[in-house]
Amino acid sequence: MNRLIFILYLFYNIPVFSQETVEMKKYAIEMAGIKVGEMHATKHQVSKDVVNYKVKSDVKVNLLVFTLKIKYEVNSQFDKNGLVFSEAKVNSNKGNFYTTTTFKNGHYEVKSKQEKKEFEKMLTSYISWTSSRLFFDEPSHNQKFYAEYYALFNNVKKNKDGTFTCQIENNIDKYVYESGRLIKVIKKNPIKNIELRLISEKMQADIGL
Repeated sequence: MNRLIFILYLFYNIPVFSQETVEMKKYAIEMAGIKVGEMHATKHQVSKDVVNYKVKSDVKVNLLVFTLKIKYEVNSQFDKNGLVFSEAKVNSNKGNFYTTTTFKNGHYEVKSKQEKKEFEKMLTSYISWTSSRLFFDEPSHNQKFYAEYYALFNNVKKNKDGTFTCQIENNIDKYVYESGRLIKVIKKNPIKNIELRLISEKMQADIGL
C-alpha cells in the first residue's frame, strides 16, 4: 500500500519537461559552378515563445585583380511578439561592418556601419520576418521581411513557377523551396552571381527536466 502511494506521488509530481530543438542546414556557396565557401544556418527553438536564428558564411573568391574574402554572420532573436534583437557582422578585406537592431520602449533602435554609409535610425514598424527566417520557413506571397544587415524592409514576391524573389538595394535574390524546404538561393549582385545549394540538414532535440 505504501509503495502504491509512493508511485502515485511520483506520477502526479513529475516536473514539466522542457524541450529545445535545434535545426541546422548547410549550403555550398558556388560561383560559376565552383565552390567558394559554405553557409551554415541554425534555428534554435529555445522555448515555446523564444527562437534564435543564426546564419554564418565564409567566402573566398579569386577575381581578376584581387581575392575577395568575406565572413558574414547574423544572429536574430524572436519572442512571441516579434524580433527582439539582431546583429549582422561583415568582416572582409574591404573592412569590418555591422548593423544592430534592438527593440526598446515600443520601437527599434538601429545602428549601422556599412561599406558606403554609417547611420542610426528608429523603426516603428513591427518586425515578424527577417532574412534569416527565410532559410527555415517558406513565406507567403508579398510577405514583408526585414534585412538585418541593410536595415531595410521589402516584400517577397512569389513567381509563377513557385519560386520567390526579393530585392534589397542592387541585390536580387531568388529562393527555391521544395516541400517547404529551402534548397537553393540564387543571389544576383553587381559583382557576380552566387548560388547557395543545400547539401545537408539535421534536427536535434534536447529534453531536460
